[in-house]
Amino acid sequence: MTPPTKAPTGVTFIHLEFDTGTQGRALLGDIASSLVSLDELLRDLGSIAAYPSSVEFRKIEIVAIEMQNPLKIKLALLEISADAVMAFREICREIIVFHQRRSREAALTASEGQEVSATRRANIERALELCTRHSGHARITAQEASRMRGHIVTLQNAEVPLTRIEVKE
Repeated sequence: MTPPTKAPTGVTFIHLEFDTGTQGRALLGDIASSLVSLDELLRDLGSIAAYPSSVEFRKIEIVAIEMQNPLKIKLALLEISADAVMAFREICREIIVFHQRRSREAALTASEGQEVSATRRANIERALELCTRHSGHARITAQEASRMRGHIVTLQNAEVPLTRIEVKE
């Protein structure tokens, strides 16, 4: 059996925007909590995508912060696979949709709410499968899935919610 092909890596920039509320400000701890969760999610996705050689060099740097409403943060990702970045983008999009729907959820019937949840879970599962595409890692373990769910729940309930993500190669 031939070894799996390696997904291309290099420098990728991610532009993030966060809602700082109607006052246009947020507590530093709330911002830090969101950033830590995003960092851990990216690192976990990078490790899963790099399996079995998870000791590779990977670096995530904050290269710019604009302290206004919305709060804008630019990240530079070094040697994080394209698959991990795509999975991260798709998961973040689902988190953004979650926040947008949260305000409308009261108007949904119970069955419509369950359909939305099932669709979101399926979208997140597809995003996580992107990480295993080139790695030869057949499935995400229960422990990895639990960590991912923890990151996603933290970001969904963040005091400073993510409102936009843009990936630039």
